[in-house]
Amino acid sequence: MIIDDDDALRLVLRQQFESEGIIDIAEAASVGEIWQILDSFGPDMLLLDVQMPDGNGFDVCQRLRDRGFEKPILMLTGQDSETDIIQGLEAGANDYIAKPMRMGELLARMKTHLRQHKLSDDARFEIGLFDFIPAQKTISLRETGAKIILTEKETMILKMLTRKAPEPVNKDELLADIWGFQQGLTTHTLETHIYRLRQKLARLSDAPVVETAHDGYRLAAHS
Repeated sequence: MIIDDDDALRLVLRQQFESEGIIDIAEAASVGEIWQILDSFGPDMLLLDVQMPDGNGFDVCQRLRDRGFEKPILMLTGQDSETDIIQGLEAGANDYIAKPMRMGELLARMKTHLRQHKLSDDARFEIGLFDFIPAQKTISLRETGAKIILTEKETMILKMLTRKAPEPVNKDELLADIWGFQQGLTTHTLETHIYRLRQKLARLSDAPVVETAHDGYRLAAHS
């Protein structure tokens, strides 16, 4: 989601992102528009301008964090002073990009923060109809809030499948990453955990979450 009152800049950013394969983009030209769009769009990242016609990005960033928004926020500004940088970071921003920006640097930072967030245990992942929170070892049905508690191994399996989605992960890779190279360990151990995980998820919904792929597993396509 691009939040900036500069129409020309938003257009340039949209065109550049689309050329990089990012096609699901929302825009806001004022603070008021943010709250009209944010919840329904559900962005994975915000590019947030500091100076807005009806407010400032620092306050918006702080309000977002107070509301529980955990996704990466990159502040955009025409200034590069240490005071502004500190204020933005203290408000909860992940990073700070000064205008005029170099597009290659912006894209690199975006990818870094998205990757770091995806690997973070504090992250909340949407998997189909479910919300998965690794730090809490829980997965819940979004519509009803019904929740189940996962074991450590079940959590690690879902984390690994989420990181690699939509690509499958083969059984040997899952075994090595989650159990290590234990003597006598076979794929039957993994298959048993997958079976139990599927049984747990079936208590919440019939919607598939983990599907069998060639020599491994992956998140179901709709996830």
